[in-house]
Amino acid sequence: MKVELNITSLENVGDMTPERLRHFTEIFEALISSGGLSGVKGGSTTIHFDADGIFMGVNLNYWPWRRRKG
Repeated sequence: MKVELNITSLENVGDMTPERLRHFTEIFEALISSGGLSGVKGGSTTIHFDADGIFMGVNLNYWPWRRRKG
């Protein structure tokens, strides 16, 4: 599957080099495959980077099941 992304401003990104594009692609692929963009309801998705700014992983924080009062 191919997904196109139209970014209207690169003001905070700088030059869009092939390496930087690969970096962004890796993050988006991890977010999509983990369900971090669509599978978390009533929770949060955290993107983790190391001290050098290297993407390390995705953390999902949610309750897959919760008893509702009432």
